Amino acid sequence: MKDRMQQRVRAFTLIELLVVIAIISVLLSVLVPSLRKAREQSQGVVCLSNLKQWGILYTLYAQDNDSSLPIGWNGGKMWMTDLLSYYQNTDDLRLCPRATRFLDTVPGQVPGELTAWGRYGYGGISVPYWGEHGQYGSYSVNGWAHNPLDVGVPGTYNIAPAWRDYYWRKISRIRVPSAVPLMGGGMWEGANAIDTDSPPPSRGVEAGKNAYNSGGLSTYCLDRHNGGPNWLFVDGQSRKVGLKELWRLKWNTRWNNNQSRQWPEWMKRYPDY
Repeated sequence: MKDRMQQRVRAFTLIELLVVIAIISVLLSVLVPSLRKAREQSQGVVCLSNLKQWGILYTLYAQDNDSSLPIGWNGGKMWMTDLLSYYQNTDDLRLCPRATRFLDTVPGQVPGELTAWGRYGYGGISVPYWGEHGQYGSYSVNGWAHNPLDVGVPGTYNIAPAWRDYYWRKISRIRVPSAVPLMGGGMWEGANAIDTDSPPPSRGVEAGKNAYNSGGLSTYCLDRHNGGPNWLFVDGQSRKVGLKELWRLKWNTRWNNNQSRQWPEWMKRYPDY
């Protein structure tokens, strides 16, 4: 009799265990998406905070240089090097928390929504003339938010006369700073978008380049933060920018918002602006 009771107790305990496991499985199926969403939201907050700090760094640079924006590529440096003295030893400030995988860790990998550029000098990635060994990041600069040299330093390039007036050059020149993007999420270190740029044909890729398409805007068209990338504006605000909204921002001094757009199928579900 006693043995039978023990068998019943053991059987009941096993059933209890199975029930508990089933309950835990159900709870995990409910909680994991919520935890993932909370994690992504926290990463978005950190990203916006990073960009606000970059806004302070750009302001400091402008105050030290008669309101000028950095020279940029053809001065032999880019933003990550031009501003280096202002953020020394805080390299991760160049990283969006949603895009921390480096290209050099996966041979042959191409940039995408959640990929960082760099690290220079590692994994077959060369050190460009505008950067320094070991630099990396997942933010991109608006290429027109520079004050470039008409005649570049040796080994770079000159600015064609037709494009010279497209650059913002000085913060004091910008009448509506809240409309001009400065830096934010991007595949590469920077790009010079033009108003005829096409959207990327599929998610996380660059659009092809031709006379009417620089490919620049497609490198910014990344859904990193549930609807679009985060961007810093010249007035110091940082916010999420909708994917289609990217084409509505004033990237250069002659930006034309009246260009017709044909959105690819993958972008049609995103809101219009």
